Amino acid sequence: GTVRHYKWRHVAIIVQGENLFTRATAALKEMLKNSNISFTETTFESSIGIAGLENDLFDPDARIFLIVTYAIHARQLLCESFHRGIVLPRYLLVTPAWYAQGWWRINDDTNYSCSVHEREEVMSLTLGLLHLDFLAQLGDINTDTGINGSEFLDLEKPHLNTPPLNLKQSEYSQYCYDATWTLAYALNK
Repeated sequence: GTVRHYKWRHVAIIVQGENLFTRATAALKEMLKNSNISFTETTFESSIGIAGLENDLFDPDARIFLIVTYAIHARQLLCESFHRGIVLPRYLLVTPAWYAQGWWRINDDTNYSCSVHEREEVMSLTLGLLHLDFLAQLGDINTDTGINGSEFLDLEKPHLNTPPLNLKQSEYSQYCYDATWTLAYALNK
């Protein structure tokens, strides 16, 4: 989609080493290869964070950086971007748009290297993307619950718009179906 639309020829992917993100990134890398778009990938472990990647964090040959992490690490990346001057017009950070509203303003227990104001400055120059068909990207890949996205939707469908609950499908179900299935499975035991 977006990478092809803007005719980007090279992107750098910064990905958190979590199953959710590595699976999504695998599909992204395949799309990039098929579109003859070169890329580099930097992966970090959640327990360590981006601290250990100081010199390897931002590919010096890239201008477009796709951030594929949870919001806590994306906030850290905003700080690093601010300190290194990796902002528009020369550089573009692309973040997921499924984070909570105002996610860059959150001050949790993490020791950020920049202020909320500085993160807001970077965010004003950042592109947020919402993937609208996450389940389709996973295809027939089973998650930790042993089902894939299509199987989840098949299980959900008979319960939608039927009495007594008349449930409606949430626009967010494709982002949390694995957790939803796990919770339902636990409550059913």
